[in-house]
Amino acid sequence: MQTVKIYRVEQIAGQVVVARQVAEAETPWEAATKITGKVVRGRRDERFWVRVTDQATLTTFKYAYN
Repeated sequence: MQTVKIYRVEQIAGQVVVARQVAEAETPWEAATKITGKVVRGRRDERFWVRVTDQATLTTFKYAYN
């Protein structure tokens, strides 16, 4: 059983943060999906993307969505 963590989820257009929220989830991609309401995948060079930061470790994850 995984532990629920707190993540800061930022929705980004290019390099500009357009929304920021906090989510509780077991994994960073679940936090991104919970906030965006969309299925996410690893980011490459998409214009619209999501940065998820684990608030305990400050580890950052990057995801994209359609």
